[in-house]
Amino acid sequence: MNSINSIKIIKPDDWHVHLRDGDMMKAVVKYSSRINNRCIVMPNLEIPITTSKNAVDYTNKILSLTKNENFNPLVPCYLTDSLDLIDFRMSLKKNIFIGAKLYPSNATTNSSLGISKIEKIFPALEILSELQKPLLIHGEKIKEGYDIFDREKIFIDEELIIIRKKFPELKIVLEHVSSKYGADFIENNKNIAGTITPQHLMLTKKDVFFDNYLDPHKFCMPVVKDEKDLMALRSYACSGNDKFFLGSDSAPHHIDYKVPNFTSKPGIFSSPCSIELYAFIFDQENSINNLEKFSSINGPSFYNLPLNKSYIELIKESWKLPEFTLFNDIKVKNFMGGEEINWKVSIL
Repeated sequence: MNSINSIKIIKPDDWHVHLRDGDMMKAVVKYSSRINNRCIVMPNLEIPITTSKNAVDYTNKILSLTKNENFNPLVPCYLTDSLDLIDFRMSLKKNIFIGAKLYPSNATTNSSLGISKIEKIFPALEILSELQKPLLIHGEKIKEGYDIFDREKIFIDEELIIIRKKFPELKIVLEHVSSKYGADFIENNKNIAGTITPQHLMLTKKDVFFDNYLDPHKFCMPVVKDEKDLMALRSYACSGNDKFFLGSDSAPHHIDYKVPNFTSKPGIFSSPCSIELYAFIFDQENSINNLEKFSSINGPSFYNLPLNKSYIELIKESWKLPEFTLFNDIKVKNFMGGEEINWKVSIL
């Protein structure tokens, strides 16, 4: 058994979060910036972030709400069929955009303006490849007659393989990889990495889907899958494999939009406890000494960014997470809210 009760690690980053806008942003920013020095903040707002001006304005909004003076929100461009490629190129060169995000049309929240035919974004992918900037992908494809649990595999087989062949030097992040099939694809292909969420390391579809309803607070896209998928993801994450790193996909929704059927908004809000949950998972797998690679080293290495210079300490100590995050009229259910968590952060 693993007998380690505390661990000091380089300060982590979260390479996939949703901070939303308005009062929701005001409610949740402090949780993503409490520990992380960098977060890649998703651009799928109600009005997607597709221009340099949108990106600068959004970044400044985030920075105005955080008390962590070292916090650096990184925003990718939301790819659309009608993107201004001149502005896009300039924004990448000036590091206004960290890269670009591919949302397949209607695959998740605020993705109605996403991509229906990948050929339409080949000019943008050419620019990314030329400038050595990454393509971040929500890797699901909705196809009539196919199961919701197969969307990741369909996207890989019908879309990602085409992108990989046409742009072999393009750096790709398959975000919130959810299946053994997806993780194996990452492992066996060059210039591609993957982020893994806490929920995909903790839940299977038996925890979410029941005969006539679903648990809306464990419902996300891509959906969690089978035990074999969970175990494969745990193996890749906890082994220290440098192709996988932390991306919580923390995605808050007001509780009124989380209902026990498929009209529920998908998304799990884990920022109040994400690094603590990863520590719990790695400890379960007797791999706590590999947590630093996953949370603090592999991501910066893939993105060609420096490691953070400060450290945090995690201690094995039980604490109870509040059930909800509240702000003005905002009420969000915290993942694991109301439950005991047995790892705790002590900031150095």
